[in-house]
Amino acid sequence: MVRGWLLGAGLLALAVAGVLWALAGEDAAGPMELSERTDLIAMVCAVLGGVAVLATLWRRPEEAEAEAVARLAREVKAIGEPQWTSSLGGDLKAIDVTFAFRPYAGARAAALPASPAGRLEQVVEDYRGLRPRRMVITGEPGAGKTVLARKFVMELNRVRAESEPVPVLVALADWDAGEPFRDWLTRHLQRDYGLPPASARRVVAARMVLPVLDGLDEMDATGTAPDGSRAARALTALGDFQDGTDPAPLVLTCRSSEYDALEAAGSHILDAARLEIAPVTPERARDFLALRGARRPVLWDPVLDELRTAPGGVLARALSTPWRLTLAAIVYDRAGDPGELLTPATPEAVAEVLLGRYVGAAVERAPLGPRRFPAEEVHRWLRALATHLDGATDLPLWDFGRRFGGRRLRAMALGVVALSSGAAAACGAAPALGWERAAVAGLVVGAACSLSPLTMYGGDAQQMWHMPKLGSPLWRVGTRRAWRPGSDRRTMLLWSGVVVFGVTSSVSVMERDNLEDWLTLGVILAMIALVHLNGMTARLDVATVDPPGWVRGALFGWATCVFVQVAACLMVLVEGRELLDVGVVLVMPVGACAMGWAAAEYALVVLLHRDVPFRLARFLDWSVSAGLMRTSGVAYQFRHREFQEWLVRHPEP
Repeated sequence: MVRGWLLGAGLLALAVAGVLWALAGEDAAGPMELSERTDLIAMVCAVLGGVAVLATLWRRPEEAEAEAVARLAREVKAIGEPQWTSSLGGDLKAIDVTFAFRPYAGARAAALPASPAGRLEQVVEDYRGLRPRRMVITGEPGAGKTVLARKFVMELNRVRAESEPVPVLVALADWDAGEPFRDWLTRHLQRDYGLPPASARRVVAARMVLPVLDGLDEMDATGTAPDGSRAARALTALGDFQDGTDPAPLVLTCRSSEYDALEAAGSHILDAARLEIAPVTPERARDFLALRGARRPVLWDPVLDELRTAPGGVLARALSTPWRLTLAAIVYDRAGDPGELLTPATPEAVAEVLLGRYVGAAVERAPLGPRRFPAEEVHRWLRALATHLDGATDLPLWDFGRRFGGRRLRAMALGVVALSSGAAAACGAAPALGWERAAVAGLVVGAACSLSPLTMYGGDAQQMWHMPKLGSPLWRVGTRRAWRPGSDRRTMLLWSGVVVFGVTSSVSVMERDNLEDWLTLGVILAMIALVHLNGMTARLDVATVDPPGWVRGALFGWATCVFVQVAACLMVLVEGRELLDVGVVLVMPVGACAMGWAAAEYALVVLLHRDVPFRLARFLDWSVSAGLMRTSGVAYQFRHREFQEWLVRHPEP
């Protein structure tokens, strides 16, 4: 730290000396015009600022373990609270589900607490009584497994001691057991919680992460045999997950039937306790619906009477899960007659009635905004997304082009990017190199863009940069964090020296008033804006920025590269064979591809895809506010797996 400040002080002294020497006049610096002096000042500041930035970036200190753990805890809290509200349909009161510890078929299981509470509100106390602390949460579809897991993460993070690991909820759907579990967990800490790569590796290596793994049953298609399935391989890998010589703590959720099949095949996790969520009793269901249906109590009376008089009937069995109860409360909150739930002959038919009215009810309940989408279009768009997800749960926008584009659309996007990059390089270099050499250079640039690993792996290979909306208060938060005590202010301060370059260059611009100086000033100001915006957004919690923030950040970086490319092309026209300008013309298209390839692919696929709206991010944000979708870190998810599967089965509303 001291050496860094000494470096900054020394460079500042050199800059001041250069400025005084340049401004001393004829006696000290020889006969010089004002514009020449300001150019010299700008050169000194730019060179010293650039050297200082490279030095600070080269020796940037890594985040300490305690700081990385504290950052992760903040991210988990920021993500968990809105997810909790969304999972309850906008209400803050959850159904207090009950559960019981169920013995394994085998002998090796965790030692249970002496007197387990078996309630949602006390799940942390029950977990802390396990030895070792390994727990598998099972239940029927919609029983509240994910809600219980979220509650567990929020409560344990609230009462966690500094020496305890941070609970982190991660969806299992995209893990292939061929990837080491620690590497996969590290990748999700970077992607979903915005941790820097070094910090993510450090907290995982220190065993300061308690993985809460949601959706073991979502790793394979329905009906897949346990032997050789992805879920079975995952359980084998998790069984080897150790903390020293002891089994490492973890929490896992899975549907009861799928876990029963895995257990019968000998694939369950040893040294764990299995927690089975009990169905919601008719009494609890009646109390919940009476509370949520208070706006129209007369219409709900027949339903409440049915639950009272037929506790084992079709309706009671259909509404025995928190998801179905919440769905019924949403569907009949403002319109419709809940008495129609008394007609179906099976619980599955009751679910079909509820899901069939879900989209229309959500559209009516959605908050008023600049636009309300028609229910038919909402159904069609959501159905297309559910179909293309093909059983997966997460929909991050940075992966949209790769997952939804298909080979034809992705090839078209790749061709557009490669051709435009090569053409931009060739046209810009032609005045200096001639058309023949410029064409060859353009082909090389286009090939470099199309063969880049970024075009093969999409946004997953890029550094995530989430930019808030214009006018968002998060910009002020990022600015304060960038300059607060303890942050790496040296880079920001030394880059601010480059601002002096822009200011002093502007004196020359105004005096000489030629295109070259104006273009140079514009390029410098663009790079200053890029660096400062990156410094501010890098210090924002990813969880607080909406998922489309990545698209905005990538497109801004791409637009900056395009602006620099255009300016360099104009300077080549003015100056001719300046080597630096020609180099910029040839390099900037590759930089634009690196900064915004996945965003460009996303934009092109959305533009050309027939089954999704043109402003997809806006529609997904609206769907979250309407209660049809939810967010998980930087990804969107459907409100419930049952709703996602229902959409796949029903092409028409």
